[in-house]
Amino acid sequence: MNLDAPKASADLPDFCQPRAVFILVLLGLLLALLLALAGRPDFSGFWFALGLNALMVETVVLASSLLLCACRGFLVRLPPAAAFATIFLVIQVLVVGFSWLAARYFLPYDSLDPGGGEWILRNLLISLVASLVFVRYLMLHRQWQVQVRAEAGARLEALQARIRPHFLFNTLNTIASLVRTRPNDAEQAVLDLADLLRSGLRTNATHTLGEELELVRGYLRIESQRLGERLGIDWHVDAELPISQTIPALLVQPLVENAVVHGIARLPDGGRLEISAGARGKAAWFVRVKNPWPGAAEDAAGGADGNRMALANIRQRLELAFGGSASLETHATGNDFTAELRVPIAAPGD
Repeated sequence: MNLDAPKASADLPDFCQPRAVFILVLLGLLLALLLALAGRPDFSGFWFALGLNALMVETVVLASSLLLCACRGFLVRLPPAAAFATIFLVIQVLVVGFSWLAARYFLPYDSLDPGGGEWILRNLLISLVASLVFVRYLMLHRQWQVQVRAEAGARLEALQARIRPHFLFNTLNTIASLVRTRPNDAEQAVLDLADLLRSGLRTNATHTLGEELELVRGYLRIESQRLGERLGIDWHVDAELPISQTIPALLVQPLVENAVVHGIARLPDGGRLEISAGARGKAAWFVRVKNPWPGAAEDAAGGADGNRMALANIRQRLELAFGGSASLETHATGNDFTAELRVPIAAPGD
């Protein structure tokens, strides 16, 4: 999944998807029903008219879906107005073509003029009205998608802004304490901070999962300087982890920061942080963070509010980036707190 890819393709209906075709078929049946009801003052010949209209409408619907599916690669490169105009014209051409074929070879009724011109014109006028409504719906749907993405982007930036100060202020304090006594460690902390800021301060920043894990390692180097022996770290990363998948920047790092700030740092003796990452088959990858925490004492001191806020922010970022296909699950025992992030594995090229 490439989060920086152009969004135009998402603004157009995907006529290659079975669900979209199924919906169009249902809409076609409703249109055929309306035409049959409107064309008969009584119910004499109703079923014949319904079958004839359904055959004509569904033929146009399926042919349009097939043609627009085949041309999707071309349509997504067009400006939105040109793409919608192309969809509209394709439907009209197919209506005229199938109407002519039906009038010429399949409907030699006395009610038709010799060339079937009136019947073709009637079908074209009906198609013009129905297609205008359909294309207008697609345009409104596209505008809604653009608005939703804009609002999601604004919310995502707001959530990132609420996360940044935590590691920024802690890191500056750590660097200040190291400058005179351990300048080499201070320099490394500055470099790690620069990497974190480079990812966190860009709007809609994305990078690979592998780069995100490197940010986590840099963050933990900074916290190791601050906490010393109080912070132990165990890494378990499976070879199957899709480290090349593109994800929003600072998706995993805040989860690790939450474990350190609201867990280990609040314990007098510190503790060990366990980070596991791997794949669950070909469907999803996960990052599990386990840390000791104060438990009931944390609730009594009010520190649990910050923990819940941090986790809520991460869940909102997951929802904005992946919808309902990603999740963050937590489990607390008397002495340990575990959080597991699950994200679907993107198909190659997405």
